Amino acid sequence: MRFFTTAFVLLSMGFATPVLARDVALVIDQGDYRSLTDLPRDSRISAMADQLESDGFEVTRLANATLGELRAAAFSTQSAAQADAERVVIIVRGHIVADGQTNWLLAQEARTPDRFDIGSKALPLALFDSALTSTAGRSLLVLIDNPRALSNLSDLAPTAANNPAPQGVTHLRGDSRAVQSALTKLLTQGATTAEVAQDSGNATLSGFISRAVAFSASPTTSTPIEPPSQDIGEIAYWSAVRDIGTPEALQAYINRYPNGLFTADARSQITARVQNRETRLKEAEAALALNRDKRRSIQRDLSLLGYNPRGIDGVFGPATRRAVSAWQADQNLEPHGYLDRDQLALMQEFALRRAAELEEEARRRRAIEDARDRAFWQETGARNTEPGYRSYLKEFPDGVFASLARERLDEIEAERRAEMDARERNAWDIASDANTIGSYQQFLADFPNGVFAEAAQSRIAELNNEETEEDARRKYLGTENAVAGNGAARLLIESRLSNLGLKPGKVDGDFTRDTRRALRRFQKARNLTVTGYVDQATMVQLLLGR
Repeated sequence: MRFFTTAFVLLSMGFATPVLARDVALVIDQGDYRSLTDLPRDSRISAMADQLESDGFEVTRLANATLGELRAAAFSTQSAAQADAERVVIIVRGHIVADGQTNWLLAQEARTPDRFDIGSKALPLALFDSALTSTAGRSLLVLIDNPRALSNLSDLAPTAANNPAPQGVTHLRGDSRAVQSALTKLLTQGATTAEVAQDSGNATLSGFISRAVAFSASPTTSTPIEPPSQDIGEIAYWSAVRDIGTPEALQAYINRYPNGLFTADARSQITARVQNRETRLKEAEAALALNRDKRRSIQRDLSLLGYNPRGIDGVFGPATRRAVSAWQADQNLEPHGYLDRDQLALMQEFALRRAAELEEEARRRRAIEDARDRAFWQETGARNTEPGYRSYLKEFPDGVFASLARERLDEIEAERRAEMDARERNAWDIASDANTIGSYQQFLADFPNGVFAEAAQSRIAELNNEETEEDARRKYLGTENAVAGNGAARLLIESRLSNLGLKPGKVDGDFTRDTRRALRRFQKARNLTVTGYVDQATMVQLLLGR
C-alpha cells in the first residue's frame, strides 16, 4: 500500500509539474491518533483505494495525517480536480465532529477539541467542496461511520452532521462494508446513483441522485448532464451577500439556496470568518496579559454585578465564560465570552459603582439597625434586670450591648451562687460543668424554683437550637473552607472586619466566637444570608474595601 507525504502529494497532484489525470481520488484513513481513541483497523479502506485505482483513478492515500498534511491534500486535490478531471471521489474515515454548521475531521495530533479551537485541530470537510463541484454530476464524498465516536464533548457533536450536499455532488455514508458494496455497484457494475440509493443496505445516498448518468468510466447512456441553472435572481442575491460579507448574510444565502451555485463558497467563507473572529477575540483578551490575580478580580466584579462565575479562582472555565457572555448581552454587546480592553474598563467602572452603592446601602442599614438596637436596649437591658438582659440577648445576640448584657448576667449568677445553699450550689456546678440538656433538666427537676431555674431553661433552649443548627453549620463550614480556607484569606477577612469596627477579636486567622459575631453583623448590614460563615457572596463584599 502506498502512503504519500505532504511534499509527494503536491508533486503527484500536479502542483510542481502538470500531470494529466482523468479521474481524481483521495482516500483518508485516520485510525491512529496520538491522544484520542483509536479506530479499529479496517482493510476495506485500502481495498476501496485499490478498486479506485483499477477503475482508472489517480489515488492519493493518507493515513493518520497531521493537520498540515490534510490541508495540503485538500489543496492539491482541488488543483488536480479543477484541471481536467472527469470524476472526483473523496473517502474519509476518522473522528469527525460537528459544530452545527461544519463537519470537522480531526488531525492525528488533535486532543479533545471545543468550538473555540477546533480550527487548529481539524480540517473542515467543506474545503473539499470546490474539488467536488468541479465535476458536478460525477463527484462522490464518502464518509465511513465511526464505531468509536468521541465522548465528553461539551459543545461539539461526536458524529458528522448530514449537511446538504453542494449542487451536483453525491454523498455516500455508512459502515465500511455497506459503503464498499455501494462503491462497487457504482464503479464496476455501471449503476446510477438512483439505482444504488434504492438498494444500498446500511449505506445512505443523498445530494445529487441521477437515474440517467452512471458513475462508471463508461456511462450506460450518452444523456448529457444539465448544467446548473444560471438563476439571475440568485446571482444578484449572492452579489449582495458577498458585499455584506457577514456570517449572518452568508447563512441567509445558504438558507435560501441550500443547493445553490455558491453554497459551497458561502460555507467556506463562514468557516473562515468564524475561525478568524474567534482568533481575534482570543488575541484581544490575551493582549490584556491577565494573570491569576487579575482574573480573580474580574470574577469578583462579575459576582458583584450579579453574574455567577461559579468560583473566584482565577481560572476562566465555561461558567466564567457564560457569566461574561451574560454581562455582554445585558450591555448590548456581542455575547461571545471574551473581554477586550474597552469592555474590561467598562466592567470595572460598573463594579466600582456597584461597590460604592453597596457600601452606602450597608452604612444606612447598619445605622438603622444600631438605632433599633439602642432603643431596644433602653427598653430592656438599661433597666438592669435579669429578664431585661435576657430579652435583649434574645433579640440582639450580636448587638452593640451583647457583651455588656452577658457580663451583667454573669455577675447576677455569681451573686446568686453566693447566696444559694450548698446543696443547690453543688447541683448547679454539676449541671453547668456538664453543659448538656440532660444535666440542666436534672437540675430543674431537683430545684424547679431554684435561683438558677431561669438560667437552666435558657441554656436548654440554646443547646436545642445548637443541635438543630449543627448540620447547617457543617455545610457552612465546608463552603467557608472552599472560599477562604487559607491563612492569608482569613487574615484579610479579620482585618477587613476590624477596619469596619465590627470587633472580630485578634487578627490572627483563627475564627473565634467574636469573629463569627462580627461576620453575622457584617452579613446582616449587607442583606446577605446571616450565618456567621464566609461564602462567596460574603467574600466578594468583604473584598470591596481592598
